[in-house]
Amino acid sequence: MLVLVKINKISQVEHKINVTLLDIDDLGSVVPVKDLELNLPPDDESVIEILKTSTHVIIFTDDPPNGANPTIISAINLTDDELNQEKENMIKVANDEIRKLE
Repeated sequence: MLVLVKINKISQVEHKINVTLLDIDDLGSVVPVKDLELNLPPDDESVIEILKTSTHVIIFTDDPPNGANPTIISAINLTDDELNQEKENMIKVANDEIRKLE
């Protein structure tokens, strides 16, 4: 699973992270979808360091069986500029779709 999230809280003791799943709507607004609890990778300090130093990240998770919490496999820091670029991209896509309908 690939998702955009805002980091809320990291608990290295419990090896868990609380995040808010985000979406970008057609107007370029960042919309919170829901809060999630994810497992931190057990043996990858580089991912944990990215998560500690970031506010918004794109994360890749595994697909656990039986509804268990997903574990983060990798994370990419998303700067404010990159987030704004993604918002602009969503506005452009929405406008292109509207033009196709006209």
